[in-house]
Amino acid sequence: MEIHITHGQNVIKVLYDGFASCLIIKRPVVVNWPDSRGSVGEYFSVSELSEEEKITLADKLNRSLIHGTESEIMSGIEDFLSLFENGIYQVNLGTIPFENSNFYMSRPVPEDENNPDSRKFSGWFYPFQDFNYLYTLESNSIDTDRVKYYMDLIRKGGRPKPIILYSLSNQNPQMSCAFVLDGHHKIEAYTKLQMDIPAVFISKNSDGYSTSSELMHGAHALLHNVEFEHLFQNNDDNLPHIDFLNDEVLTNALDRMLRESERIDIAIIEILIRHHQSGSPDERKWLDRRLEFLRENIHLNLLNGKKGLNLYFRQYIEDYKTNTWFLKTLTNTAELNTWIYETILK
Repeated sequence: MEIHITHGQNVIKVLYDGFASCLIIKRPVVVNWPDSRGSVGEYFSVSELSEEEKITLADKLNRSLIHGTESEIMSGIEDFLSLFENGIYQVNLGTIPFENSNFYMSRPVPEDENNPDSRKFSGWFYPFQDFNYLYTLESNSIDTDRVKYYMDLIRKGGRPKPIILYSLSNQNPQMSCAFVLDGHHKIEAYTKLQMDIPAVFISKNSDGYSTSSELMHGAHALLHNVEFEHLFQNNDDNLPHIDFLNDEVLTNALDRMLRESERIDIAIIEILIRHHQSGSPDERKWLDRRLEFLRENIHLNLLNGKKGLNLYFRQYIEDYKTNTWFLKTLTNTAELNTWIYETILK
């Protein structure tokens, strides 16, 4: 069923820039992105809505998702879609196969008491299964009594349905991500019973990507520093489209990486090179300030027990007739200044 939303409230939307996805429900709730280096598969982070922020479905929709006919469900969903941003949506009833589907939720990792900034990634997975779904609740919010209620209902023949929202891009559908918008306890009940899950699927037709700046702002509001740095340095194809000169939030995030990161990846190096090559006085001034932060990098001070700053440099390879990036470790400011002149300001 195709539904056109022309006066949407813009409360719920999905951002996708060709690399990462970000679900917005009043504010960023879930961010999902692949691991370009291939060691994990995909990362995600979830920030649960407070009671004041929760989107409560109308009683009519709740009842129809548990007992309603197809027409009753579609009628309720059409009203529900008024919370979304404007666009064309596809709404279908279908089934989530139990055997080849995975559901992931954030399981908060206790922080190191001696290092409160060491918070690890909220979650990650290898996308081996055919279908991967991200919860928009944290694990500690699952009510076991509510799950038992739905298990009893299912055993008696009821078929309550969760709502699944796809981050669907027509340009790259394989990169689409599925979010559980409502019905976490229903899914838990079905999986405990090892049953396929009837569900309502919502996807937005999209012929283009969201702006990387908008997505990165959403991710920055949600992710911990180590998570955001990973997303930032892996999302290198989209960084050139960000106007850092007029983006204080992302520039401040970049400054923190320049000061604190143990390794400055090629993505950041190319940002610095681009601002040098622009020829614009404002961009050169912006670059000078960033280089000041880089010179303050904490890993250059070996007296604090650090092992040096890892940076990439270009070297021409005769056999391939091209420049190739190689990683090297710098241990002092003098080495860094040489690297800056040979790599950034050349």
